Amino acid sequence: MKKYLAAAMLISLSLGFAGTAYAAESQDGADVKFQQLKQRVENLRAQVNQAKEDNKQIEAKKDESNVGRKLKLSGDVRVKAINNHIGKHTTITESVQILGHYSFDKDWMVGAKYAFMSDNNMGTSTRNTFNSPNFSDGNQRYDDYTAADNNVLMNLYIRKNHFLGDNSIQVGRMGPDVLATKYWSAANSSGFYDGIRLAFGHEENLEFWYGDWGSVDTYEKYWNHLNNFNSEKRKTLEKNIMILGKYKLSPVTKVYGFFLNELQDKQAGAENYKMRGIGFSTRYRDWRLDADFTKNIANGAVGRFFRLRYKGADRAVPGSWTLGLDYQKIEPGNLYASALNGVNDVSLGMKDLIGSDGFILWADYILRRNLRVAAYQSIGRKATTAYSNANYGTWKKGDSAPQYSRIHFIWSF
Repeated sequence: MKKYLAAAMLISLSLGFAGTAYAAESQDGADVKFQQLKQRVENLRAQVNQAKEDNKQIEAKKDESNVGRKLKLSGDVRVKAINNHIGKHTTITESVQILGHYSFDKDWMVGAKYAFMSDNNMGTSTRNTFNSPNFSDGNQRYDDYTAADNNVLMNLYIRKNHFLGDNSIQVGRMGPDVLATKYWSAANSSGFYDGIRLAFGHEENLEFWYGDWGSVDTYEKYWNHLNNFNSEKRKTLEKNIMILGKYKLSPVTKVYGFFLNELQDKQAGAENYKMRGIGFSTRYRDWRLDADFTKNIANGAVGRFFRLRYKGADRAVPGSWTLGLDYQKIEPGNLYASALNGVNDVSLGMKDLIGSDGFILWADYILRRNLRVAAYQSIGRKATTAYSNANYGTWKKGDSAPQYSRIHFIWSF
């Protein structure tokens, strides 16, 4: 560093002298001295450039040596007012998430995410069904986890960078970003995938996953023949292989690919999952368009999701905002669990039963640094399939479906 500063000062003085000399020598014609001075200046420039490179290497080594044992904690607190418009009043839910990353060095790290009160109804801590705590029917016992103070470990993994080259390997519980809109799964809001992930290349454009997603189902030990009443249990996705890919067509445009095959079902009658999907993302000035198309070829259930956004809220910039419009047509059997609907935490009522065909208008605004307010409203939602149940009613395909309204506050730390 001292060498760099000394050289910089010397070249500045020399360049100043050279400017005077250029004029004097050109007038006097003393070409020899003029050329000698030019050579000195060029030599000094070369020394400064080399000093810069040496300094970069020194700083890089310092950075590497400083990537020692570092612990980073972050998270958020969320309060939501939700109305699913299915005969219930607006409910207020709350949740807290804690994220931790611990780096051993530049190549090894562990990550974890723990959720407290995972969207439980505010003021309710007892697990209950039909307002009866620990409801049981003979030998079959089950609880209503939507009313519980759910404390759950969403992520816990160890990761190694520079694995067999410029690749990475991750083992444990984690969550993937699927396609462009991430409506099927988003790493930031999902998790529960127990297995191994291999990502190739510096930008991780190709990912191979092998593991089990069954842990997302909170009803595991409380359910038996009652699974016919709640469709989420029938959609458990267990051991599977998954391939995710993305390719940059231009600085602002990407295409995505999605392949997933379920390898086994522990439950008789459970739906198989064989997902295929493509995605597209592009930007133009302040506009961004994301689009996904997926199909579960095991049962024919199709999912289409389009998201148009204007501007972009940045939690570090008070006053920044986003205006968005989504269109989704998702048939029952496409999403395997509403708990992993990660794109914007919108779990439309009865999505697992009648699907969803309609728009969602939404916006978010940064009130102050790390404090966000957001609102969502469905528009013209319709059923994608016929359905009839004594508890929920009867729908035909194309009938108006329960709408969705929400406003929430998120404080990030």
